[in-house]
Amino acid sequence: MLGMLGRTRLLSALLVTGSLFLAACQPTVNVSRATARLQPAPPAPRDPRLVPVRPSAIEGRRVFQRAQCVICHGPEGLGNGPAAANLKSPGKNLMTDFFRLIGIRLRGDQLPSRPANFHNPVAMRLNSPFSMYETVTRGRPHTAMPAFPRKGGKPAYGAVSFGVNLTDEERWHVIFHEWTYQSTPAEIRRGKRLYETKLIGVEGTALTCAACHGTAGNGRGPRGAQLSRELWHWARGQGPGIFTDINLMAQRKPTELYQAIVDGRGRMPAYRGKLADDEIWAVVNYLYTFVYDYPWGEGAGR
Repeated sequence: MLGMLGRTRLLSALLVTGSLFLAACQPTVNVSRATARLQPAPPAPRDPRLVPVRPSAIEGRRVFQRAQCVICHGPEGLGNGPAAANLKSPGKNLMTDFFRLIGIRLRGDQLPSRPANFHNPVAMRLNSPFSMYETVTRGRPHTAMPAFPRKGGKPAYGAVSFGVNLTDEERWHVIFHEWTYQSTPAEIRRGKRLYETKLIGVEGTALTCAACHGTAGNGRGPRGAQLSRELWHWARGQGPGIFTDINLMAQRKPTELYQAIVDGRGRMPAYRGKLADDEIWAVVNYLYTFVYDYPWGEGAGR
């Protein structure tokens, strides 16, 4: 037994010694004269556009009339169209559909279904253009809001359809027409003035919003070049702070932009106490005009 144990120990010692010997004999590499330099990776390609066209609230008003949106929402988007008072939900739900599978036909309660009032700032600030696009495209389930899909498209489960089709472009146009109702041309002009000329003390100096974000909202302000070197998404011309990025803006609720201005985010300083609430909302509403054609005249779209 002891002899076998001794041979095992001797073999282990030889293996360790051999490993150390082989490691010591490995060739060395002199890197003191290395001249190769790492090349920066090329910028990532821009994300594909969610929106196939630059939306126009002016064209959207024509679609709003042509698609008969006025029957429910009213000619001025107040939710008071001639059919509004009598609208009912379809009276179907998961339970009625389940019983239909086994041959029992039930009818759910038809509850009143009130059309959206696009002048309601509380409701509109909790929406995003993209969520409105989804509603127009697929309808609102279990309400009287019908779907307006592209030709061959289908409504969402529980939504109705009147067989009226709209192209992607027409839906984006009409959504941004409806978007204009939450503000006025006077407020949008005020937001533009604040954005371009309001000086705010930041980092020991006075800056305007346009100093970083640019007068065109594309991040090409006087300080935009520095930020583009520091922030990869600014170098791509996309992402937070680039208000011409329609992928970003179409998916953002006004409340999100408001919160970013009030509390700051990343390199964005906080403006709490530096701008009044109504000033911030004016700026927020103005920011969306970087991605669609807004009717600037008094009463335009009204």
